[in-house]
Amino acid sequence: MRLIKSMMVCSIALFGLTVTSCKKETYTSRDTSHLVPLPEEPGELADPTLVVFDNVDAKDGWQTVGDPVIETSGAKEGSGYLKNTIKNGNDFMQFIKHLATPLDSKLTTANGQFSFWWYISDVSAIKEDGQIEITSGGDADKDEYGWSVAKLLPTLKNGWNQVNLNLRDADVSGAPNPAALNFFRVFFWTKTKDHSDVITGVDGLVLRAVPAAPAVSFENADKPDGWETVGAPVIETAGKKEGTGYLKNTIANGGDFMQFIRKFETPFNSTFNKSNGQFKFWWYISDVSHIKKDGSIELTSSGKADDHESAWDVAPLVDNLKNGWNEITLDFDKAINSGDGGADFTAINYFRVFFFTTSKDHPDVAVGIDDLRFTGK
Repeated sequence: MRLIKSMMVCSIALFGLTVTSCKKETYTSRDTSHLVPLPEEPGELADPTLVVFDNVDAKDGWQTVGDPVIETSGAKEGSGYLKNTIKNGNDFMQFIKHLATPLDSKLTTANGQFSFWWYISDVSAIKEDGQIEITSGGDADKDEYGWSVAKLLPTLKNGWNQVNLNLRDADVSGAPNPAALNFFRVFFWTKTKDHSDVITGVDGLVLRAVPAAPAVSFENADKPDGWETVGAPVIETAGKKEGTGYLKNTIANGGDFMQFIRKFETPFNSTFNKSNGQFKFWWYISDVSHIKKDGSIELTSSGKADDHESAWDVAPLVDNLKNGWNEITLDFDKAINSGDGGADFTAINYFRVFFFTTSKDHPDVAVGIDDLRFTGK
């Protein structure tokens, strides 16, 4: 992009199982399907991974349409913010920052997030075009992370918005280096030149590690409703890991098999996808030495086993299990998928874990599960 010059201005390796005790006259909008949602409040200022790209308290190094102006009233951070207005008769605005010394974010493309505050007095006037960019090449289109304004617009409200952009989800040009970032730009348009004045501004440009996504509870195992196991489901209230109880059973001497099955009438949206999601639950085994390296942990979107199924073998887990409670973490992208592509993680309606003892001659083995949930990784 040359607009500036023309205008002069996101364990066990096997199976991924773990156990833990724009010269352009027009701009084509880029795919930014992985923009993260906007939180209502920042709340991350104490984050030890946070580094400041620019606090926008002074106009040094800034370019915009006309002379840069720092507004001291209404800033989101520090003593001011960079403010400008798209006046009636005009349709374009940009904010550009060149750093004299490149910034080492101490982050990576995989775990870094760029965040800034963006003020728009009337979001309805903004066109679905433009770009947010941060680069290590000292200019646009040079070793650049970019995110389209078009995808972001539906999430914006009138006034201040905190925009959070994962580096790993950016459209990349060249080879941006998060250890040497030195250029930022956001540029955008109004839909027409006939509009009321639109006040805009930026403040608080920072980088930080991508915050962990909140867990989504799938089944708390506090009630027997919907559960199937060997014999009648029993909820044990003592020793649970979460809530008021857990699903408990026993592989008695003379038996060698156990399973826990949960079917859902209404499909469950995990809110995560195959690239960024994990399935977690607590698994109780009173004596791990009797557990055979066999069995499976399964999630499906078909309401039954072996159909639209994503599964993980029990075998790689066994050596890392301990007597008592074990937290099991399973990456979606390391699942063994059925030939139909595996589970649709927006419509999960079946869970099963089944496993065996090494023989039928053993002391009674108490087993149980609790707190089934989905998380980001």
